[in-house]
Amino acid sequence: MEPPPELLTQNLWERYGFAGNPFDTSPLPINYGQGLSVVNAYVPRTGLAAPGDLMRNFLRNPGGGRIVVEGEPGVGKTTFVNYHRYEWELHAKRGLLSPVSPISVEKSWSGKDFVLALLNSLASRIRLDKRPAAVAKDELLQEVAAITGVRREKDGGFGLNVSAPALGGLGLSRSRKESLKATEISLLHLREYLTRLVAKARDELGFGGVIFHLENMELLRQKDGRALREFFEDIRDSIQEPHVYFVFVGYRGMFQQVIVPAPRVRSIFFDLPLDLEPLSREQVHAIILRRYELLAAPGKNWIKPIEDAVIGHFYEAFAGRIRYVMNAVTSLISHLPDSYAGTLTLAQAAEILKAIQQSEIKARLTTAEIEVFQAAIRLRRFTPTALAQATGKSKQLIQKHLSKLQELGFVYPAEKSGRSQFYEREPRFSFLAS
Repeated sequence: MEPPPELLTQNLWERYGFAGNPFDTSPLPINYGQGLSVVNAYVPRTGLAAPGDLMRNFLRNPGGGRIVVEGEPGVGKTTFVNYHRYEWELHAKRGLLSPVSPISVEKSWSGKDFVLALLNSLASRIRLDKRPAAVAKDELLQEVAAITGVRREKDGGFGLNVSAPALGGLGLSRSRKESLKATEISLLHLREYLTRLVAKARDELGFGGVIFHLENMELLRQKDGRALREFFEDIRDSIQEPHVYFVFVGYRGMFQQVIVPAPRVRSIFFDLPLDLEPLSREQVHAIILRRYELLAAPGKNWIKPIEDAVIGHFYEAFAGRIRYVMNAVTSLISHLPDSYAGTLTLAQAAEILKAIQQSEIKARLTTAEIEVFQAAIRLRRFTPTALAQATGKSKQLIQKHLSKLQELGFVYPAEKSGRSQFYEREPRFSFLAS
């Protein structure tokens, strides 16, 4: 008979004296519970023309507005916006109400889908500030709950479960059957509901306006090169809602590629996009130290899992993208034996990380694919033509291998310049280039 297993814990970081993962890559949320949040763990970006100052100036403009926040993946865009949403809700003379979570744009969205998402997000937030009994008696919130209770039907259309009070609010006969097609509710009528919700936030709850935080713009770009521009054309009138601030988080260059070529859209956006550069090396070290202190188990000493030199090396390897730095450290610690609780040196960390990645590549790629991927790692940024020249393989074969590498997330499209499509290898594989 096998001996009973030892009791397992759900904390990989206890051996270092931490109550959680100091290298968690999730964006810092807006909450007041224990653990990491923008309330206790955010480190402001400093320097001339600090992005925080620009964001505050945008939100100081009365009456609402629209802005794009750009940056490379992993530089902390979501956490940056979360912090400023928190700051303006709780530390302003007249706060700006903000839904709890960002709204993630979906590939199939139309202008009507966009407004439905705004309604659902804002109504959910307002309900949190009202007692259940008051919510039950609030006709506007009940109508919005009915309208946004959308279910996708097999034919690809939408059906709405609309209660009798909501039917009346929509100007529809109460004798109509409760299951309605979304097309029966006009975009104009949905926007009227948004106006009423914003007025409720201002008049009943005392806020000066509302902030909507929208993410994943790149999903629409991946669908079609024109899809994102058409999306902004479609929502142009809806995002001019008074007293509402729309913050669109996107990829670097989105403003120039998508907003500027559309004059009607460009005319309603804040002067320039807010471009987030990577945090400085000193800021990354400060963030990690603060996390160590916040997550330290009460009454215990804590041990650094890695030397500071490892953080510095990762910072350079990943071009300052803090998410990749954090992911690399978590991967290292996850592969250590349970009994190990020492501080990894740079040499130890590099050796372990290379072994992890080489094992992953061998398990998922053929010999020919590995050869192409190794060339991609050395080039870092490349076109199919450059990769063909580096490997001596035909363009047709290179395209086949690139498709496989993209499916695995090992490379990704970067940008298109003229007729040339550029790709980049996933930054976490930087260590295999040395």
